[in-house]
Amino acid sequence: MQEKEFVTHRNPDSKYEGLITYGNRDIEVPKNALISITLGDKFPVWKTIVNGIVSQFVMKQMKKSPRLLYAEMKGNVKEGYGLTMTVWEPKSMKQFRDNGAHKFAMRFFSWVFYGGKTHAYFLSYKYNGSIPTSDEAYDLVKEYGRFYDGGKLIRHSRPPIFNE
Repeated sequence: MQEKEFVTHRNPDSKYEGLITYGNRDIEVPKNALISITLGDKFPVWKTIVNGIVSQFVMKQMKKSPRLLYAEMKGNVKEGYGLTMTVWEPKSMKQFRDNGAHKFAMRFFSWVFYGGKTHAYFLSYKYNGSIPTSDEAYDLVKEYGRFYDGGKLIRHSRPPIFNE
């Protein structure tokens, strides 16, 4: 098995946008795997930068998580968003979420996601046969994810509907 590594993909059309992948999306995914998508949106520039810095610490924790199968992180400083999509072996995401750098980030940097006029979206669902691209993940979490506007819960998440 090849060791997973982070790869940065630059957008030649935008100096403000970046995509980082971890692992290979063309992998065999267990039937009960979990896909988790988090999106922070409508960030002012300084919150986008803080989110990016905090994400660096969480990425170090990702490297120590053998049950993380694949991840994509996409952000745009100008548009003010940061998206993370992860694919996990069954029943393993909670251990990551509730410990280490991720736990610290949730506890001490929640104001980045919930303060001011920011929008936060969260969605987790069982693997359905394909891993979405970061653009598809963005659309999925916006349509089906739990949604907070300035820290106020507006909508609960619901399972995505996929056309077979």
